[in-house]
Amino acid sequence: MDDVLLNPGDELELDGDLPAFNIQLAPSGDQGSGYHTQNDPKNPYQRERVVERQGAVDIRCSFVDIIHGLLSPESETFCTLLVLQFRFDPRKRARRIAHVDIELRFAGSAPGVADPDVYAIAPDGQLSFAQTTQTEIASLESKIHAGGGMPGAHTGVAVKVGREVIREMQYATTVTGSSNVRGRNYGQPNSVLWTLMENPETKTGVPIAMKTAILLKRRDEGPFQCVVSLKAKADWRTSMEWLVGTTKPDDPVLFDPTLDSTSCRYSEMELKLGELELEPISDITVMNLVDGVVKTRKIGGGGQKVDIGIE
Repeated sequence: MDDVLLNPGDELELDGDLPAFNIQLAPSGDQGSGYHTQNDPKNPYQRERVVERQGAVDIRCSFVDIIHGLLSPESETFCTLLVLQFRFDPRKRARRIAHVDIELRFAGSAPGVADPDVYAIAPDGQLSFAQTTQTEIASLESKIHAGGGMPGAHTGVAVKVGREVIREMQYATTVTGSSNVRGRNYGQPNSVLWTLMENPETKTGVPIAMKTAILLKRRDEGPFQCVVSLKAKADWRTSMEWLVGTTKPDDPVLFDPTLDSTSCRYSEMELKLGELELEPISDITVMNLVDGVVKTRKIGGGGQKVDIGIE
């Protein structure tokens, strides 16, 4: 599979006060089908500049919160809380993403700095939702050999006996999260993997949005990095099969634990991040529904009001 690269003319933009990166997915190997997120040489840590390219399918990831602190006041173990928001946006009708693999790998980014350990994540394990049940009928056949003859000789008539087996099959959309060891065969987990899979029966795509949380344990206050890679599979209607985007190893997201937190949302927990519950922070959105889309507008000076439906 070919590497994917960013075209020289691709546009960079700011995304508020927090680091973010957009991944536009296109057929692997096509010219300009990938992305490459670059760090600002003047401000390389926890970057704000992003790449945005729009196509049949967009994937967007942004940091909602970056909190550096302690696991607990007693242990004085350094910690970092990362809250990320993922969005999966088809841009064309009847397009969908059927499967997504997201991996984040952490490592020290300066000589002598230890790799962070993944202490906890959310969502963790397998979550199932949008479940459907289908009745399936399977036919089983077997042969019965009837007849006589010399021992070891097969004579007579073979009769097929069939029966039907009826079973209830359950299908669901799933999100599976795990912490893993990558790049070495020892030590604590240094990476996180989330896999999103659509319901294979309804084929309605993966969730449109997912918020995740990662709590890292650090041995020191040295800088560290995160390499993010994403792999997705699109629907059969498009010429795309496996869609690939991955950051280059020489351009990861860089973090400096001496920087201030990006928000005051967890200011009271900065010295005891180990007590923070990650599950309530995480969130999965299958669909956004807008209520109250019929609005009343006054037309002309006669006071007549007309209800206008907005789709």
